[in-house]
Amino acid sequence: MRKITQIIIIFLFSITLVFSENAKEKADEVFTVGKFAENLTETITKNGLDAGLALFADVPESFADDYSINYMHASLLVSAQKPVEAEKIALELLNKNPDNLDVLFLNVMICKMQGKLNQKRKYLEAILKIDPANSDANAEMGNEKMLAKAYADAKSYYLKSFKNNPKYTTGLFGFGQACYYLGDFDEAKAAFKSILSISPKEDIAYSYLAKVDAETGDYDTAIEYILKAIEYNPDYYNYWIDYGDYLRFSTKYEEAAKVFSKAIEIDPDYFLGYLYRGGMYEYTEKYDEALADYKKVVSLNPQYYYAYESIGILAWNKKDWKECRVAFQKAYEKNPKNISYQLMISACYLREKNLTKNKEFLNKMLKNYDRSTVEYVVLRLYLDGLGDVDALRKVRAVESRNLRGKLLYYMGLFYDLYGGMEQAEKLYLEVKDMKAPMFFEYRLCEWALAEYGLEDV
Repeated sequence: MRKITQIIIIFLFSITLVFSENAKEKADEVFTVGKFAENLTETITKNGLDAGLALFADVPESFADDYSINYMHASLLVSAQKPVEAEKIALELLNKNPDNLDVLFLNVMICKMQGKLNQKRKYLEAILKIDPANSDANAEMGNEKMLAKAYADAKSYYLKSFKNNPKYTTGLFGFGQACYYLGDFDEAKAAFKSILSISPKEDIAYSYLAKVDAETGDYDTAIEYILKAIEYNPDYYNYWIDYGDYLRFSTKYEEAAKVFSKAIEIDPDYFLGYLYRGGMYEYTEKYDEALADYKKVVSLNPQYYYAYESIGILAWNKKDWKECRVAFQKAYEKNPKNISYQLMISACYLREKNLTKNKEFLNKMLKNYDRSTVEYVVLRLYLDGLGDVDALRKVRAVESRNLRGKLLYYMGLFYDLYGGMEQAEKLYLEVKDMKAPMFFEYRLCEWALAEYGLEDV
């Protein structure tokens, strides 16, 4: 929509230039297009789009079919998010001016707002048939390809959009963005720097330069760029999230937490800032603060079940077995095939000494597995406590490193629950030797070893 607003402002300015001199010569006339354009521009600047739209009610009947008046009116309706009203005027303009590129592109934008993608494509094709190098049409074709994740095709269209118009920043930005997703980082940086040579305060160009450097691991430079973006647009939520991310990757966790707090100040009703800040609190072992943030995440976005997982993990560390179980039950509801969630729920029931509920739950779970699977064997072990040797043999035979690591932890936890401390320690150490694989049980294992005084082993 920023694009349409720019088009309107430029159009109004050009209309003003064309007609203002004529208006001065005919000051005695009640109405001229030039005077109207001047008044419209001033009204929009001072009082907004709705006030500008109200002026069209006073246009004389004799100007009802005037091209400039109607084009301004339709364009302003688009900016005011009123595509249905805009379409009526734009189609009349198109009937009278079928080859007018501005009118065709205005109809493109209206169709885009309404989701009329087939008709939008026809208008774009009509523009490109008349003017194959048309900047706006090629850029919009590029936008379509970006949405379809056809980044190479998008790159080609964006290149056409500024080939004959090297200062066309819309095309340059799209080109840079496509290059970024394709991993063509040098081309991406060149495009974004070209934008800044034209518009030195273009915050989004700085933000993408930051993204490119972050992708290549240059977080110090990424931070410099994102700070420039923030300088020119200090209240944009995503820039603070990106800034915090770059600090996180630089292992500056306390600084990152403060930055995510700033994002939360900007939009306290969006969950992402709390999620990321919770992670930073975990890194700095501020577990109570992290737990509070994760609870805020699920209150704002109950569908984000990974936050329930995090709540469960931290509750386990606090030995709050009920809170842990409830959290993993919530996570299980969203992802019922996750064996980790099933075993954590069972472990919590056992910690709570609620054998009846544990039995009910596991009997239900066992129906979902073939008896020959390792998951069935471990779940059965948590049900009746029998067959631990056979279960451990099956676990060690698992090919998947992550699944094997998870289940080794639960074997260790089984012995921990039933008093086999020596065997539990051995299995926890075996998991620790896997060197921080990508499963949350690794952290639980580290905490268990710390309780045994074996954190440095």
